[in-house]
Amino acid sequence: MKSLLLFCTLAVVCLGFTHAAEKVIKDSQGMDCYVYLPDEIDPQKTYQLVVGVHGAGGGGKGAAGMASWAKRDDVIVIGPSFILKPTEPGMPYYQMGNGVHAEKLIKLFEELGEEYKLAEKMFLHGFSGGSQFVHRFTMENPKYVCGVSAHSGGSWATRNYGKISSRAKGIPFAISCGEKDTGLSTGDSPLGRLDWYKEFRDEIDSKKFTYIGDTWPDVAHRASPGVWELARQCFQIATGLPGGADGTPVEISSQWHNLPDGAGKVATQQNSERTPQLPNVSQAELDKVMPASFSRANTTKLSNEQLVNFMKRYPPSLWKDRQGSENLLKQCQAAAEAWLAAAKEKNLLNDALKRQFDEFSAGLEFE
Repeated sequence: MKSLLLFCTLAVVCLGFTHAAEKVIKDSQGMDCYVYLPDEIDPQKTYQLVVGVHGAGGGGKGAAGMASWAKRDDVIVIGPSFILKPTEPGMPYYQMGNGVHAEKLIKLFEELGEEYKLAEKMFLHGFSGGSQFVHRFTMENPKYVCGVSAHSGGSWATRNYGKISSRAKGIPFAISCGEKDTGLSTGDSPLGRLDWYKEFRDEIDSKKFTYIGDTWPDVAHRASPGVWELARQCFQIATGLPGGADGTPVEISSQWHNLPDGAGKVATQQNSERTPQLPNVSQAELDKVMPASFSRANTTKLSNEQLVNFMKRYPPSLWKDRQGSENLLKQCQAAAEAWLAAAKEKNLLNDALKRQFDEFSAGLEFE
C-alpha cells in the first residue's frame, strides 16, 4: 500500500497537476495579500494581474476562487484581505471600494509592478461583498481596470450606494445573480440582492455600458458555473488573452451589450513565424519525471486539459524517443488534435494561438 501511495503521488507531481505557487506579502495595513504565480516567471514577459476579492468576513487566501488561473503562463493572481468593519472614524466599509481600501489595492498593484512586468490595468473579480468592492472601485478608478466580473452583490452603485461613472463606460462588466438570491444583505437594505442587481443592470444598460448580465435559475447565494463562464468571457474581451482555464479561447456570447467590433478576439503577436521556443528543462528533471509519467499513462486515460498542461511544460520533442513513451505519446497526440480542432471550429486560430500550439505540440505529427 505504501508503494502504491508513493506511485500515485509521483504521478500527480510529474504530470504537473499542482496548485499555483502561493506566497504571502503584507499590504499597507499589515494584512495578508496572497500572491499566486505561474511555475516560472520570465522577466521579459508581460503578465496580466487578476485580482480576486473575498466576500464579507472572508480573506484573501484563494483569491475568491481565482487562484488556479495562475497555472496559466500569462497571469499573476492576487487575493488581498480587507477589514470587515471600519476601525476608525470616517473609514468606509471595504465593500464601498473607496478610501483606504482602494488606496491599498492601488499600492499593491504598483508594488507588484516593480517586481514583475505587469499589464497596465487589472482584471477584477468578486462575489457577494467582493462584487460590491470591484464594481465600485472600477467606477471610482477606471484607469486601473480593464475588466470587471461582479456577481451577487448585496448592494450596487445606485440609490447613493456609490455612483455609476461614465468614465468606466468602455470597461466590460460581467454581472449576475441567482434567481433565488432574493434576501436583503443587511436589515436596512432597500432591495434584495436579485432586485438590486436588476436595477443596476438596467442603469448601466441605459448608459450604454459594455456588459453582460444574467440570472441563474434555482441558484441562491452561491457562485454557479455560469459565474465562471461569464468571468472567462469578460477576461478575454478585456485583455485580448484567451479566457479558457488552460489558455485556450472561449466563445463569446451574443448576449453582450454594446460590445465594440472585434472585442473578444484573441490578440495576435509579432514574429509569428519564429521557431517554437521550448521550455528550459534539464535532462536530470526529465529523468526524474518521465518514468512515472509513462507509467501513469499506461494505466490511466488522462483528460485533454491535463495533457495540454503537461505538454506546455514537457513538449513531446523532449521525451518521445524514450523507452516506454508510446501510450503517453498517443494520448498527447489525441489531446493536441482535439485542441486544434476546437480552435478551428470556433475560428479562433490566430497567429498567437498557432504559435502556442506549435510550442506545446513540438514533436507530434500532423497532416
